[in-house]
Amino acid sequence: MSGMAEINNSGWRSVKPLLFALFLAAGIVMGFHINRERQDKFSQLFEIISKDYVDSTNTEELQEEAIEFVLSRLDPHSSYIPSQLSEINERQIRGNYEGLGIEYISFRDTLFVFNVYPGGPAEKAGIRAGDRLIVANGVNLTDSLSTAVIHEAMQGKAGSAISLTVYRRSTNQFLNMSLSRARIVINSTEVFYMVNNTLGYIQIERFSEQTHEQFLNALGMLTRNGMQDLILDLRNNGGGLLSEAVSIANEFLEKGRVISYTYGLHRRREDYVADGKGKFRDGKLIVLINHNTASASEILAGALQDNDRAVIMGNRSFGKGLVQQPFRLSDGSMLRLTISRYYTPSGRSIQKTYNKDIELYRNEIYRRNLAMDTLDPIYDSTIRKEFFTGNGRLLTAGGGIRPDIFLRDTLSDSTEIETLMPGLFYSRIFDIYLLDYMAAELPDIRNRYKNITGFHRHYKIDDRHINRFLNIAKTIPYLRNLKFSAKTSHIIQKYLKAAIGYRIFGEIGKSQIINLEEDVFSKSFEVLKKYNRILNIDREKSRIFDY
Repeated sequence: MSGMAEINNSGWRSVKPLLFALFLAAGIVMGFHINRERQDKFSQLFEIISKDYVDSTNTEELQEEAIEFVLSRLDPHSSYIPSQLSEINERQIRGNYEGLGIEYISFRDTLFVFNVYPGGPAEKAGIRAGDRLIVANGVNLTDSLSTAVIHEAMQGKAGSAISLTVYRRSTNQFLNMSLSRARIVINSTEVFYMVNNTLGYIQIERFSEQTHEQFLNALGMLTRNGMQDLILDLRNNGGGLLSEAVSIANEFLEKGRVISYTYGLHRRREDYVADGKGKFRDGKLIVLINHNTASASEILAGALQDNDRAVIMGNRSFGKGLVQQPFRLSDGSMLRLTISRYYTPSGRSIQKTYNKDIELYRNEIYRRNLAMDTLDPIYDSTIRKEFFTGNGRLLTAGGGIRPDIFLRDTLSDSTEIETLMPGLFYSRIFDIYLLDYMAAELPDIRNRYKNITGFHRHYKIDDRHINRFLNIAKTIPYLRNLKFSAKTSHIIQKYLKAAIGYRIFGEIGKSQIINLEEDVFSKSFEVLKKYNRILNIDREKSRIFDY
């Protein structure tokens, strides 16, 4: 299988006729020359429409809609990416892009800057988080523009020039700037630190081409600082490159241990096996997962769970056990087609069931109950005694990776806030509110709190901000049903506090505040005390630390 294969989704068992029709339907875009006498229905349809339809039509648009429809009939993750958006997609896989080093989102008819990369052209030019991008090279940047148009205005080759007009709300100024684009590296393992003298923490946000290298850098720095045991955080990691997840799994496993294997109707079985050269094969390991841990992240978690190499802690993962491969079409667009399924070392598939209702599939995580997060058949009678780890521990197939230790998160209680959580994060409303309505308070907060622990223990967000936040958030159409409740208030306080922590203490501050709020560290200390018992490890063969 290609080294660029990505994890996403489902095998194409009876798909060959449909895919052949898809290629024919896209014949004009792909530059195929089709014999009219042997044209299929799609080709005939487009030819008839172009020659005889009463009004003018956009053939390319019709073809793209036809492609999307065909792929939607296969599985939830096979997808079509237009040429205008393929670069945006590929930068996540490459881990770098050419641009200004800023992140922005549409808000109230402007582009709101919520993050500025250190050392990038934007930071050097003086652009700050909270600024609005108004004009780029003569193009008025409003949220009515398509993503592709905005991307075209903002992106460009490294070294190319761009002129910007920026509005700074804090000083009510319009600023004109000239910048040169540069190569921007996106670090997928930016957050790592020592929790105490011997326990380290590394968060992996995605699996791009440089993730393994970045992980080794973090691992080396923590080891030099005395790390003996590790928390590996895969929460909210939606996946990426299979090869990078496999390489990281290899760092933890002994020679000959199976990491994963894949196969599909048109792909031979391919086994991924540890080479025994990993740099962290002895220390205790805890892996954090949640409902947004998906795909390549589940491969890594499943490999470590099946091999009794790590205690998996958190909530049941998403359940995406399908592999996709990108196919570049001649016009620059891309087809991401499911080519195989992946299996954990014990032989289980963790892919959850799906049908043609994509929204039902995506929102399944909000309809789960606590029983389905356990590995105990006493609490969940659907668990079959079919899959086991090397040490004899019971495992489950389908519906994601179930944790060894349950960790309560925001999905534990079924309230209306849960279905709105993706919108709250996608909208960046926590950053927007902080930068627009709390920015004046940041200098005082920074002066009062010199460390993260003190800030976490003593800083409180008052009800005035909670109520104003709700009012601002509800101006976003997909958040208009947001209502006040004790739980909503708790969630707003937690993530606003984390947003403040990020502005004062950086990514590490944000991470530590979330982990402290969710008792990750205290729970980890408890797990490490019972580590051998949880994994059925012979106590005489393993180190025991007093945490």
